[in-house]
Amino acid sequence: MTNILVLREYLKGIYGKYEIYITPVEKFLLSFITLMLINRKLGYMSKLNGISVILIAGLLCSFLPMNFMILIAAAFILLHLYAFSMECAIVVLALFLVMFLLYFRFSSKDTVMVLLTPICCSLNIPFVMPLAAGLTSTPASAISVACGVAVYNVLAYISDSVAALNSMDTESAMQKYRYVVDGLMSNKGMLVMMAAFGVTVLVVYLIRRMSINHSWTIAIVAGMLTAISVLLVGDLMWEINISIFSTVIGAVISAAIAKLLQFFVFNVDYSRTEYVQFEDDEYYYYVKAVPKIAVAKPSKTVKKITTQKKDVAQPPRTTGSVVRKSNKSGMK
Repeated sequence: MTNILVLREYLKGIYGKYEIYITPVEKFLLSFITLMLINRKLGYMSKLNGISVILIAGLLCSFLPMNFMILIAAAFILLHLYAFSMECAIVVLALFLVMFLLYFRFSSKDTVMVLLTPICCSLNIPFVMPLAAGLTSTPASAISVACGVAVYNVLAYISDSVAALNSMDTESAMQKYRYVVDGLMSNKGMLVMMAAFGVTVLVVYLIRRMSINHSWTIAIVAGMLTAISVLLVGDLMWEINISIFSTVIGAVISAAIAKLLQFFVFNVDYSRTEYVQFEDDEYYYYVKAVPKIAVAKPSKTVKKITTQKKDVAQPPRTTGSVVRKSNKSGMK
């Protein structure tokens, strides 16, 4: 466990140090995946299907504000629908205008939730976003995840109705309008999922703000059960034909991902909880203090090892003067 906490602190340190470089990469990847999903679901305008167009749009999104991604994604959808059917494009444009009014009015900072919700729905883990929104945001995020659900279902409905719309006469525009509007308004599965996501966000938000031990874990479990319950009730009332097995598996995986999010965002030690009481001139204060679990990154110590050469023993030197004796011989 200690190693995992050290890894968390290490990753947080890397992100804090290189955030200026990591954030554009994250925005590029999110926009790239979103546009690829749109092209795979629709793909009626061949000029937008090229990888170069997606790369250019992703690079623009990586340096522009987050809400620019939503506008680019909406533009891609409308252009594809216009190439397929002008009537579909007009109906979806009206729907987008309503969603933009709600989104920019109440939850304009939840761009990531709007874009990730359709991606998670396509991966069959749709409950990740309402759980994450309830844990980290406000109840207004219910609008964001509901808009994401609406976008996903609109794309799925248009993709499934291609044969029916192509079979209609090109001159009967009103018939196409009525077919698209009636299909979207009578989509009980979309409405039930939007309601399930909204209720899940509220339940998770209310529970995780309670002053109880393990509130985030309880909120995750309660949110998962709430989402499953609302979907099952909707299936019983309107027969939306959901797969119970895949719904339960997707909910369990979503809860595991939400628990991983809790590990990085809200990781506390309830065994060291303290209750503090103090007062001022007007109030008494009763405070519950729960310490965070923080592990210091191990510091690296560098030990320098230097090798000294041993002196080689030299033979002793004699000091002094040498007297040279010479015999002098003389001739008498």
